[in-house]
Amino acid sequence: MASWAPTAKVVVVPWTRNERAATAGIKTTSYADNVVALAHAKARGATEALLMNTAGLLCEGTGSNVFVVLDGELVTPPLSSGCLAGVTRALVLEWTGAVERDVPPSALLGADEVFLTSSTRDVQGVHAVGDDEYAGAPGPVTAEVAAVFAERAAADIDP
Repeated sequence: MASWAPTAKVVVVPWTRNERAATAGIKTTSYADNVVALAHAKARGATEALLMNTAGLLCEGTGSNVFVVLDGELVTPPLSSGCLAGVTRALVLEWTGAVERDVPPSALLGADEVFLTSSTRDVQGVHAVGDDEYAGAPGPVTAEVAAVFAERAAADIDP
């Protein structure tokens, strides 16, 4: 399996995730929306697409969960946003004291740091959201979360 770069460029796509759908938060075989969103991102030089939900709040990536550092606080959208309850997301929440709360799209531009989590990425910093770049990505919080995740995951292969 190919490894991911230490940081990624992401784009926010114009399509939404329906947080009230019967399949919200469930991994299904219907990935058409994700395929279209990811193709949109790749056409813009990004490796991941971020989706808002129908309430206009940050939800998730096509194959990842998203965390933001806001004024030193580590935040991720709650499951009620419609995001998938990713295993890596859950472990980062448990191991770092991150909090779940609604994240408006403006928080992406005002964030100190942004990172993605998934079972293939583990913890991957974000160096750009569209044309807006984060200097020094991955930042210190992302680096610390990645180190904690790597250490804890290595200590217990079935955390």
